[in-house]
Amino acid sequence: MNNNTDNKTEYISMDCQNSTLELPLADRYKVGHLKLKRTYIRKYNMISLVMIFFALSFLGWLWEGILSFIVDGKLVNRGMLFGPWLPIYGFGGILSLYIPKRISKNPVNTFIAISVLSSIIEYATSWFFEYTRGVRWWDYSHYALNINGRVCLIGSIFFGIGGCLCVYYLAPMLDDLIKKIPHKIVLILCTGFILLFCVDMVYSKFNPNVGVGITDYSKSVITYIGDSPIDF
Repeated sequence: MNNNTDNKTEYISMDCQNSTLELPLADRYKVGHLKLKRTYIRKYNMISLVMIFFALSFLGWLWEGILSFIVDGKLVNRGMLFGPWLPIYGFGGILSLYIPKRISKNPVNTFIAISVLSSIIEYATSWFFEYTRGVRWWDYSHYALNINGRVCLIGSIFFGIGGCLCVYYLAPMLDDLIKKIPHKIVLILCTGFILLFCVDMVYSKFNPNVGVGITDYSKSVITYIGDSPIDF
């Protein structure tokens, strides 16, 4: 009996790419879980983290643009910066990769943890921008179950889903792809993205990206005379 159990465990621990369908459903789930675990439990080097940060920031910017087009029928460059990136998505995604293993081994716990973490980051970022710049770059006041218009339930759910996709699939896939690119090329790309991002940050500090569909919310303390923003 013990010998059969050991053989079964050893069999399940293999890749089983060609014979997974021959296993019972419960054992197929175990095989899939083992494969997924081997994929997402890893240590990311600094270059991979930087590249993943920019990839997630770009995907966040793309998502916001598509969403604004669907809702408002127009393309809008969301966020304070002018480049094709929204850093809040990048920072949130990178932080989600450092969720303790005892949590990340359970997708439901991961979803809850990322939803809470993203809400804290989003609320703090909104408060900081409004406190330092006098402007809101997003406002969820018209959404159900929102907190001071800075975060809302539906947004937290989407962040939780996106974070799980990042932890289990997207980040490992990007990491594998980055490692296949020659080191010198990746280093040049990494350096170039950082320089462009820093230039954008400095420029946007004095000339933030504002306008219709970006900062023109009812609770914003900014008004416009012609095309020029006037802070109060």
